[in-house]
Amino acid sequence: MKQCTIVAFGDSLTYGYGVLSHIAYPARLARQLPQQEPALSWHVYNSGINGETTREALRRLEQSVLRHRPQIVCVLLGSNDSALNEGQYRTPWEYEQNMSQIIERILASAQPEADFNGGRSLPLLLTPPPVIDTDFYPFTTTDRIELYSNIVRKLGESYHCPVADLFSAFLQKKEDAETYEALFQYDGVHLSNAGYDVLYELLEKKLLDLLRSPIEG
Repeated sequence: MKQCTIVAFGDSLTYGYGVLSHIAYPARLARQLPQQEPALSWHVYNSGINGETTREALRRLEQSVLRHRPQIVCVLLGSNDSALNEGQYRTPWEYEQNMSQIIERILASAQPEADFNGGRSLPLLLTPPPVIDTDFYPFTTTDRIELYSNIVRKLGESYHCPVADLFSAFLQKKEDAETYEALFQYDGVHLSNAGYDVLYELLEKKLLDLLRSPIEG
């Protein structure tokens, strides 16, 4: 495999709401992965849209993701689906159905290098992270997000897709309240620079584990 195309697909956590553009994880992947694997030609696309749910994401999957013929699609959705605010809430049932369709369509998509994942694009699923439960954003709570994270884990097992468990990685920081709160912006929902550090460290390891096996084998 001489090149690797990655599409980061999701909502504001992928887009990088509230942080400088180079802090968002897609920009960081584009900057740092060539240092880790310089033999590959890297192409990373940020296909995150603020406020999006799986319903809207499913509608734009072909145009925003599959047309790039990616080897890997990082899918991070669920924070808005789980929120009880008007126009965004998607029931756990709909969320699971939408995610299943997204996964199936990615898996059915051909990618240009046949020596990776049997010639199919691979979804790398991320569980949505928890939040700081406050009155500021009462319609978004960690308990509700956990239901959606559990769905992501279940779908990863069902479709044999890798899962980067961001929800669990963040909860591990909760033992120290100050450290945990520093992972978020003022709203307790969107990630701070420190939050993106946690996300990136987890995701980079997953990606390199996936890619180095076929490269070295």
